[in-house]
Amino acid sequence: MASIDLLRVLAAGGIVWFHTEGVPHTEIGYAGLPIFLLIYFSLLTKRSSVHPTAQFLRRRWDRLLRPWLFWYVVYGACRLAEAAYTMDPDSLTRLLSLEALLAGPRIHLWYLPYAFASGLLLYLLNRRLQRSNDTLVVFAATLLGVLLLVACTLSLKTFELVRPLPQWEFGLAAIPLGLAIGRCLMIPSRRVQQMFLCLVASVTLGTCVILMSRDLNELAIPYSLAMTSVCFAYGWPASGNAFAATAASLTLGIYLIHPLVIPVLTRFFPAQGHYSIFIVLATCLSGAVTWGLMRTPLRKFV
Repeated sequence: MASIDLLRVLAAGGIVWFHTEGVPHTEIGYAGLPIFLLIYFSLLTKRSSVHPTAQFLRRRWDRLLRPWLFWYVVYGACRLAEAAYTMDPDSLTRLLSLEALLAGPRIHLWYLPYAFASGLLLYLLNRRLQRSNDTLVVFAATLLGVLLLVACTLSLKTFELVRPLPQWEFGLAAIPLGLAIGRCLMIPSRRVQQMFLCLVASVTLGTCVILMSRDLNELAIPYSLAMTSVCFAYGWPASGNAFAATAASLTLGIYLIHPLVIPVLTRFFPAQGHYSIFIVLATCLSGAVTWGLMRTPLRKFV
């Protein structure tokens, strides 16, 4: 689906946007994260009935945990080099912290083990619900999703959690909402699919608007943009094309590599005052590095 492929590319650019220092409106760029999660969980829901558990675990290991371990070593080596160069013991301490153990030497790596663990949870739950009525599951999952959205928003506003717990909490609502979208896609009637996707998006958007009216924007803005765009992309898909498919295949690599590209690019092209150009350049350069790695034995890690 070209619409989903293009949305993944935009989501990758949004993550680069979020991680670019000094860039305004990062909450808009951070919509890329729930877009990734919603697409992942919805496709997992749609396909979990045809994949046995052993095959699911093998595929998730190859796609998520093996790249995580590789980039854990890469970013760990970078952190050690930084500690040696700056003679800063704090860099080494952070490498041995709980955050590094659960996520990695760079906090953005949290996504991979989180996606594996939450994906396995959703896979097992969806198999248990396989014979349940799709309509009932969509309503229940949507209700749970918006309740988690509200609860996690209040929790993040109230409590100071050790990373990566805030990142995990940020992604929590995407699990039932992704389940709701995935079960919408399992409804045979295309018209009914579209109707239910509009319903799921509208309920989530309405909840986000209420949160934003109370100045609780941290989850509300990213999730409102993500749910609206993902449901629209599924409900009214664009025709496939080679560019969208090729670009979408680079998105995981862009996510993993861009923290290495941004500091290098900053030395030659400062982001301040040219944020849009910088984000596009950083995304394209990260994609180019990914494309190059995909033509080497390292392709299994991107």
